[in-house]
Amino acid sequence: MKIQAAAIQMRSDILDLDANLQRADALLRSAREQGAELAVFPELFNTGYSLCPDFGPFSESADGPTLSYLRQRSRAWNMVIAGGYVEREGRHLYDSLAVCTPDGGLKVYRKRNLVFWERFRFRPGDSPLVVPTRFGRIGFAICADMIYRRVWEDYRGRIDLAVVSAAWPDFACRQTGRRHWLLGHVGPLSHAIPAKVARDLGVPVVFANQCGETKTTIPVLRATILDRFAGQSSICDGRHGVPVHADREESVLVAPVTIHNQRGLKSWSFTSHSAAAGSSSASARS
Repeated sequence: MKIQAAAIQMRSDILDLDANLQRADALLRSAREQGAELAVFPELFNTGYSLCPDFGPFSESADGPTLSYLRQRSRAWNMVIAGGYVEREGRHLYDSLAVCTPDGGLKVYRKRNLVFWERFRFRPGDSPLVVPTRFGRIGFAICADMIYRRVWEDYRGRIDLAVVSAAWPDFACRQTGRRHWLLGHVGPLSHAIPAKVARDLGVPVVFANQCGETKTTIPVLRATILDRFAGQSSICDGRHGVPVHADREESVLVAPVTIHNQRGLKSWSFTSHSAAAGSSSASARS
């Protein structure tokens, strides 16, 4: 079957939740008007992605403002919507991805491979997530997760579509365009990896990245790059599809993808002691 998928490439203002949700809603509305049945926001789209802030006051549980907004739009517009946020469970914070389905369901994926300063702000997740939907099983990753082969081996043969939500930087000076001497080769991977995953697993991949200016801080090297996010969100339609890419500016990328359901496999999802409070569809209903 074919569905319309949307990768929402968004610029977020640091810790300005109201402004970011207003911007997100305008972009999501555009995706809906273009017929999107699945929409993906970037990593931490509601707070912005930065080393500097204290995310604690802006962290959310299942009834927080961001998740309430995503769930309401998912139900009202009959869309599967995924968006990144800071999740709070007890005294711990996670770099998480909320997945909302039109029946009121909420599942949460936690980033498993933290990088740079993230290790000082968040706890890592410890399990994959597969969400059954009306058009197939979706597997999830957040930003740096996608460079690890074991992440995709967990999903091999068990998903019909993959989603990657990211705040992937360019690793280049935003003023001169000169790439960082050590990490400059990493920026272009955001363009290449989603297509490689689609070819390897034989499933469509929807990759939604942030755009706009940022500072990339590398604690071990005690270095800060006046950087920008790489943008270049993409929709890759499986093994034989030609990827569709955004540029570096804010945009809504909508394209059809073909989903070939894996026959003989039952719908399933991983659960663990770190599953979010809203990880059960029943517990997530308002």
